[in-house]
Amino acid sequence: MDGRLALGVRVLGAASRIAVDRVQEAFGGGLPRTPEQLVEREVLDALLHAHAPEGAEPLPPLRSARLPGVAFESSNCTNFLIEPDFEPLAPRAGATGVTASPALPRTLYAKLPCRDLATRTFANAIGFWETEVAFCRNLAHRVPIRVPKVHAVAQQGSRFVLLLENLHELEGATLFINRDMARGTTIERARRVVQTFAALHAAFWGLSEAEREPLLPRRLHPYLAPGGRETMRALNASAIDRAHRAAPALFTRSHAAIAHAAIGKWDALMDVWYAEPLTLIHGDSHLGNCFEYATPEGPRMGMLDFQGVQWCRGIRDVQYFLINSLEPELLAAHEPALIDLYVAELGARGVALDAAEARMQYRAFAFQTLMVAVVSLGVGGMVERSETVEAVLRRSVAAIDRLGFGEWLAKID
Repeated sequence: MDGRLALGVRVLGAASRIAVDRVQEAFGGGLPRTPEQLVEREVLDALLHAHAPEGAEPLPPLRSARLPGVAFESSNCTNFLIEPDFEPLAPRAGATGVTASPALPRTLYAKLPCRDLATRTFANAIGFWETEVAFCRNLAHRVPIRVPKVHAVAQQGSRFVLLLENLHELEGATLFINRDMARGTTIERARRVVQTFAALHAAFWGLSEAEREPLLPRRLHPYLAPGGRETMRALNASAIDRAHRAAPALFTRSHAAIAHAAIGKWDALMDVWYAEPLTLIHGDSHLGNCFEYATPEGPRMGMLDFQGVQWCRGIRDVQYFLINSLEPELLAAHEPALIDLYVAELGARGVALDAAEARMQYRAFAFQTLMVAVVSLGVGGMVERSETVEAVLRRSVAAIDRLGFGEWLAKID
């Protein structure tokens, strides 16, 4: 199927699901659409107890809940806090007698689809909300890095509900937003993030497709799902000229020409990006999706917001974080050492990755990082602050130039 037709079919299907959900809501069915609907005691209690994922700590019955009026910045979701009032937990019986009950969460971090119709349609057409739901249901309790605890996860039609740990309650935690990414981070923090990536990737490195499928099915992969290759090619192609017109001083005519050339070699590029062995990657691994927390050994990094999680080559996370979150001059001075750190951290966990191969992959994936910014600018509705889009576009264009992506692209078939 032609990529534009495939994308159009997806958009029509997404719009239909949204319409069906509104009809179901009118008859008292479907998942909650607004914070006010979610915070109703019966609704919230049912979600917490019927949709708790594997490994979740059981919560007692809910007496009441309220909205404290705390909302969080998001590009495509409605993110807010809920203050629950639970029935008290009974003390537990331990090997040495009665032990104290675990502390109940004072707040729940809730995620719902955003209100904007265009963004809801796009998110359902591309599938990144469903991907995060799958991660929270199947993988959050398995990953070896710190991620928010999942209290409940539900999906129906075009809607979803996630009830997560509020990391602001985690002592010593520092959370970041997209504006922090736009300001740029330090090499010390970048090193900690690279070490976190290595821990995550090593745990899932080289799983067979049969092992990967129940954890995160292929149909949710943005590029490898049926029709995904063509759809993503069409989406990327549609954004190139629009992005050039929107920011011609940043995304110049020559950069647009490189992007069109990459679309022309899309199949060869995909073969490089998704050659085995694959591993589980975060997929949207910039600073705004990281958090820092204290440990006896010093600060460490965790990850949140897994809408882009996929099976891929691990270096994709590394270059996406470094290119998006560091100023080009600073990154240029430390880039080889940070790639070497990733290779060494994998090796310490029993995974062998040749340093030269890692550099080639890093160079190849620089275009994928660029196109995330180009689509955000050219298609719109994915990033909420223009200064953030401009910062990541400027950095990703600098990476294309610095790494000689165009010259590399010319040599692949």
